Amino acid sequence: MITINYQAFGSKGFQLRLRLYQDGETRFINVTKLLKGSIQKKHWNQKKQLFIPSCPFSEENNAILVQFRQRYDKAAIEWTGSLYGMMAALEMEESSSIKNVTISEFIKFIIEKLGKKKHADGSTKGSFEEYVKCEKRLQEFCAYKRIDYSKILISELTAPFIDNVFEWVEKSRNGNGMRYISKTLHSIIMKAEVEGYLKSEDFKKCNWYKKRDVSTQKYNTLSEEQIKKFAQLNLDEIYKSKYNELFRDFCFFILYTGQSACDALTLRYSDIQKIGGISHFVFKRRKIAEKQSVPCAVPINQEMDRIMLRWKHLAKDGYVFPVRSKKKIETQGTNNGDIKHFIGNLNNWLKKIGKALGCSFPLHTYTFRHTAITHYISKGVPVIYVSNMMGTSVESCERIYYNNQGDTSSRNKVLTAMKF
Repeated sequence: MITINYQAFGSKGFQLRLRLYQDGETRFINVTKLLKGSIQKKHWNQKKQLFIPSCPFSEENNAILVQFRQRYDKAAIEWTGSLYGMMAALEMEESSSIKNVTISEFIKFIIEKLGKKKHADGSTKGSFEEYVKCEKRLQEFCAYKRIDYSKILISELTAPFIDNVFEWVEKSRNGNGMRYISKTLHSIIMKAEVEGYLKSEDFKKCNWYKKRDVSTQKYNTLSEEQIKKFAQLNLDEIYKSKYNELFRDFCFFILYTGQSACDALTLRYSDIQKIGGISHFVFKRRKIAEKQSVPCAVPINQEMDRIMLRWKHLAKDGYVFPVRSKKKIETQGTNNGDIKHFIGNLNNWLKKIGKALGCSFPLHTYTFRHTAITHYISKGVPVIYVSNMMGTSVESCERIYYNNQGDTSSRNKVLTAMKF
């Protein structure tokens, strides 16, 4: 009988391996690289063989472990020989199955899996459009190199091939799209490793897109004078649009809450809870929901109430703003197309408004989020409280999310600071 279980090991950091045992013979398979997020030993429950809920990406990582172990469990039930023989048979089976999967087929497989993951409101988690765009670039690259893209197997991907794609993007597209192509190709390789097609280790030295050094990055913010001017602008003189007032109210809503535009658009009245006698929006950010151990808790002030009341009669299905609806989510052809369309129009509108405010930079929805963070900290609100309220990490807090539900003094400081 072959015994199979997961086992944490190593003295430095958390590592996990699959242990297979039979009559004194043991085989180990390290699965640490397949897991997502920064995992610690305390996150692993050895008895239950799963990650506890507070672990980053716990649901996704547990699903990865179940999927990875399935083929070994199935083989162990059917196999009557030695452990060594079973492992050799599995390796032969793996190498033969890999030959039949092309890059194009594997990308379709990823998109199908993404389509099955849903947010609470029914919209799809993850953006499959990035994979569609990445495949289009791969097709263009292969056409340029006179390679038959349809016949390239996922197992045939190599580091030189990836670097050649990057070089082509730099030369033919002036580097446009390098970030998303690098990110998506890396994601494809990691997912291919989970399925047993590739080893991510072989691609470590690729010229992956490197993020800017955030320690020196300067974020654009609005001054209090510019915020007051924004509130008083005669918008029709700058740009005639039926959405002028909605756009302005929405920007002030971001300014008060400090949320990203996509999170603010998905807020619903059902997200409101009473904490210490004060109404709060309590929710997890869409982008990091699976690894966010503590929900954002944003106190609601009178100005936010006024904005919400103004648009409540136009909003549908319990949403705060008249952008999302169940019907749009179900019928739109593009994943989260309603959100992307609204934010795209808003950012184009903000470019014109930014000139009227005398901004030396392109005004963007994230400018209001960065302004809010800067404003609250400058008014004495504890950084940890701001970190939790905004649903973002702060290096000085060592990525710790603070549960502020009992911190009434910090909450009161936020409510006092909500005056621009």
